[in-house]
Amino acid sequence: MRRILWRPRTRILAVAVTLCMAALGLPGAAAANTATVQHIAVPAYFNPNGTPGSTFWTQLNQSTPAVGIAIANPNSGPGSAFDQGYANAIQAATNAGVHVIGYVDTGYFGTTGRTTRDGQTTTDAWTAQAEADVNSWYSWYGSYGLAGIFFDDGLADCGTNNAHVSLYEAINTFTKQNYSGALTVDNPGVGAEQCYSDAADVLVMFEGTYADYTGWTAPAWELNSTNPDKFWHLIYNTPTQADMENAVSLSKQRNAGYLYVTDGNLPNPWNTLPTGTYWSDELAQSAASGSGGGGTGGGGNCTPVAGSGDITNYSACMNGTTETFTATFNAAAPFHHVFINTDNDQATGFQLPAPSTSPLGADYMIENNTLYQSLSSGWSWAPVTGVSPNMTQNGNTYSWTLPLSALNNPATTQQAEFNGNTFYTNPVTFTQS
Repeated sequence: MRRILWRPRTRILAVAVTLCMAALGLPGAAAANTATVQHIAVPAYFNPNGTPGSTFWTQLNQSTPAVGIAIANPNSGPGSAFDQGYANAIQAATNAGVHVIGYVDTGYFGTTGRTTRDGQTTTDAWTAQAEADVNSWYSWYGSYGLAGIFFDDGLADCGTNNAHVSLYEAINTFTKQNYSGALTVDNPGVGAEQCYSDAADVLVMFEGTYADYTGWTAPAWELNSTNPDKFWHLIYNTPTQADMENAVSLSKQRNAGYLYVTDGNLPNPWNTLPTGTYWSDELAQSAASGSGGGGTGGGGNCTPVAGSGDITNYSACMNGTTETFTATFNAAAPFHHVFINTDNDQATGFQLPAPSTSPLGADYMIENNTLYQSLSSGWSWAPVTGVSPNMTQNGNTYSWTLPLSALNNPATTQQAEFNGNTFYTNPVTFTQS
């Protein structure tokens, strides 16, 4: 079974810096739009005819509504004949609420010299094979609930006079005209140019390792889109649950409405599913909104403190995996700060100046959508590499969700204080639920 194509990417390494608040404060570049609630979309490249494949399909079905899409792939496409085992799997998943889409290889439509199954390299030959595979999928599995088609090995550039994107627009039109209601997905695996926005319902804009994902930058048109469900990120070789949590947080900032994070690795990370708390936490993390979190804060149960002045309706919460901070900034400010005393010791960390009512002893600071760790009692900070708080904005209200794993030995009781310009709130004490 052929895999989704691997594409190497360069990881951007962050370096520690010492900042001056007035002159050198460097805010992170927040996305214009962020995905707050997502769906897991899984390359389900495991055969339902026997174990462990049948077990994985059952796991998907039991994971709705968090799981929204699954790709069926008998043999780098629909295979050579109808398979009752796949028919049963597609029907069961459909009944559970999963949209199952069928794998079709486009081979870059021959532009790279790839050959079709019968050895041809022309664009016409690849188009004919892709159309035949679409027809086979629907002929064999349409009555079992097949929801659409996944077009792999996609091009990402428009091409001269839009020649490349036109190929994907044409196969998209063919599918939708012949099979009403079909969900279509293109997989370039890298950031496609904006000309592809109408070439499919969903675009896979990233496919690669967690190490690459932490340094990847999404295209501006993805970040600015008002439709996160246009974008899907596939992240493999994500070893730990903490890494997975950070990947989900990053994917939300990058405006991906669909994602899949797995600890699976080469040669094929898509032939299995994460299990245990890794999987259950991924389902929960993807569905978490920017203002959730549970725990205590504000008035003691995460109810916002009304406050007054430049910052109102602020709260801090913590559960077993994340911390969440929310505040309304009533005055324009270039930097929106959350100072966090994570060790419950006011004597350590940055000592907040007047007019703050408390020195706090901040061990960490969120500045816009960048997390920093304190280097001293003065204004000296180092960015925490590979972690970005999931910042969402609704009018003047800002929310941040931070993986607990990003913090060094966090205490179960912490304090936070919000700051904008020269205004500071009172400290908020919050405890892990």
